[in-house]
Amino acid sequence: MIDNKQSVIILFFIVLFILPLPYFFRFANDNNVFMGSESHYHARMASEIIQTGWVAEDPLYGRKYKPNPYHFLLAGIGLLIPVEFASIVLPVVLGLLSVLFLYLFFSSINFKYLRSFFVLFVFIFSPMFISVFSLSTPRALAVFLLILGMFLFVKKSKIWLFSLLIFAVLALIGILDLFIVLIILFMYCLHNKKNFGRFYVCFFVLFLILIGFHLPFYFIQGISFYSSDKILSDLGGIYGFSVFSLLLSIIGLFFVWRYKKRLYRLYLSMIMLLIVCFMFRLWLVYANIFISILAGSAFYVLYVKKWHLRRLRGFALLVIFCGFLFAALSHAVVLSELPPNDDLVNCLEQASGFFPESGLFLTSAKDGFFAEFWAEKPVFVNEFSTVNVGIAETIWNSVDIRETRKLFKENNISYILIHKDMFAGNIWDKKDQGLHFLLGNSETFKRRYHNEYCEIWKFSYNGGLNG
Repeated sequence: MIDNKQSVIILFFIVLFILPLPYFFRFANDNNVFMGSESHYHARMASEIIQTGWVAEDPLYGRKYKPNPYHFLLAGIGLLIPVEFASIVLPVVLGLLSVLFLYLFFSSINFKYLRSFFVLFVFIFSPMFISVFSLSTPRALAVFLLILGMFLFVKKSKIWLFSLLIFAVLALIGILDLFIVLIILFMYCLHNKKNFGRFYVCFFVLFLILIGFHLPFYFIQGISFYSSDKILSDLGGIYGFSVFSLLLSIIGLFFVWRYKKRLYRLYLSMIMLLIVCFMFRLWLVYANIFISILAGSAFYVLYVKKWHLRRLRGFALLVIFCGFLFAALSHAVVLSELPPNDDLVNCLEQASGFFPESGLFLTSAKDGFFAEFWAEKPVFVNEFSTVNVGIAETIWNSVDIRETRKLFKENNISYILIHKDMFAGNIWDKKDQGLHFLLGNSETFKRRYHNEYCEIWKFSYNGGLNG
């Protein structure tokens, strides 16, 4: 049986094996671009911070920029290495630190080290963990700060005051992150009522951040929550759970249910939190910690439980291990295939050379951040857009050349990005549908660049709207 020190070393090497897998598969397929659409938005803002030191307005759009701690951390790393490489390295480092401090947190609340090992084993092999700490987004920093903050919060000495700073930085990432901190702290204090005084102090600090930082921005820009559309990674969800983990967590719930009289408040709060997390998909990254605790507890009980048939025990544990390994490997492959690829990057870099000073780039919403980063041009829609989405859909599906010309002129659209994946159901089902059919009108559109994967078209019509 492994001891405390050995378990930490094993977990460390497991993380170093799991998290680089998406990029290992990606590089093996000759794709050398850092992955993920949202990752490119954060890389662009970090690059702006590196160049100017502080960003008051988004330079591409002239609208007020809402500071995000992740951008400043990524920019800090980007001073030492290229921001593209920093976008690969930083999430992995945060993943390693998250596992370390979660292990220390479990030790602080008297978890048996072997139970902690199995919980963290499940946590590391979960598709959610791989996504959070492979893609360069604030989710990686948020999960790390929550774990670090809880580790400091439960300390008996005055060191717990440092958790105020950690939770404050976490709350700056997003309004939903602020609320999840309050909910989790309240859940913990229900079980440890002597810490309610600390909770009230944290509540006051976070309330000040809510009214002084978040609400002014939301009054100006409105509220928009970007989230994954699928809960299960097995169905293609990037930030989703594996069916295997969910089933094992249900078994774990039965195993810990015997403590219901002593921990009923904690159980009830956890169940309510999981329900709310499924309503606000952004919170699923936090729910993964609780799912891992339940699933890992089931794995632990099955490991230490006395079996009458030792071979059956070995077979059952092997099946569980292989289930987690398969889920992790298959999800790593899915992540490795995320856009962009080298051909798309080359296409967008060419566009930056002949794009006019004014005018918008029409791309699919999924490609918007790629165009902003590599072409350094404003786009008509991206994945965070709450306006223009309906107009963009109308343009993509239009077969009326006059109406299309009108929409292009009214919305100051100058160039169009077309690539192969758009014919696979992302925009159209096949070629020569909608706008792609209209591109054959040489009076209105001219192709400026193409390669095997994508094309750049210019809107070149100079006539009247009735032409």
